[in-house]
Amino acid sequence: MLAFPAVDPVVIVNPRSGKGLSQQRWAKLVASLSANLGPFETRFTEHRGHARLIARQEALAGRPLVVAFGGDGTISEVVDGLMAAGTPTEMGILPRGTGGDLRRTLGLPTSVGAAAEHMRNATVHLVDVGRATFSGDAGEPTVRHFINAASFGFSSAVALKANQSSKTFGAKASFLSATLRSLLSYENAEVLISVDGGEPQRRTILLGAVGNGRYFGGGMKICPEAQLDSGQLELVTVGDLSKLEIVAKIHRIYQGTHLTLPDVRAARATKVQVWPADPAAQIPIELDGETPGTLPATFEVLPRALRLRF
Repeated sequence: MLAFPAVDPVVIVNPRSGKGLSQQRWAKLVASLSANLGPFETRFTEHRGHARLIARQEALAGRPLVVAFGGDGTISEVVDGLMAAGTPTEMGILPRGTGGDLRRTLGLPTSVGAAAEHMRNATVHLVDVGRATFSGDAGEPTVRHFINAASFGFSSAVALKANQSSKTFGAKASFLSATLRSLLSYENAEVLISVDGGEPQRRTILLGAVGNGRYFGGGMKICPEAQLDSGQLELVTVGDLSKLEIVAKIHRIYQGTHLTLPDVRAARATKVQVWPADPAAQIPIELDGETPGTLPATFEVLPRALRLRF
């Protein structure tokens, strides 16, 4: 019996994104989605990593368009699944979550109906994808793709606290609260950084970010010069700031005006390698808002690797 590829888009839904998704709320969203997107099928995620599995399966089954409906973590999982499939499947985004950082870079509407209509009428762009190779939670070598930003150091500690906290007052309040709480115990990290195979440089940093997109942390414009189709990543490191300096200067990161600060360095790269200066140190990394492991890590750009509608 012949197997025919699925034609309608599939929407991968994370029911736990944002403030959660009740049956009543979902019923209203289905009506809006159908009116603005047209016929589609739905797959609900049941656990972390599930969106990655669903996206890969749907792409391999011939699905022409896979849509991520959720926050930055869900979007990242769908990207990782599509990269694993290696098919010419197109991807769409219906942003709904705490951070919304990729949505800011892409300039997508915030309402589901408007985002669906925008996606239906959008053209397909070939965009870059980041690939991270790092030490997983159990110390095993791990490879993941990211679409927006990767980081290491303080930002990873903040992301972990933000993901564990209440999102009642919105993304910015959640991440700002996590930032202030993390300040109480965090110590700046000693790392070795190599850019495009160059000699490793030892630095004491608050954090480092490797951006494909511009924002992270619920609206901080950490990599203001990053572009999704440049064929390069933007590396930004924030140096050995004291706790008082962090509080005094954090508004500059939200505004994207921090690159002129003396403690901040920026560079363009296709490959960034980072090691803890002390091999025994456990320095967490963050990928699109999730914290899947620790340094050492290698971050590389895959130019024009994803067909994205926006």
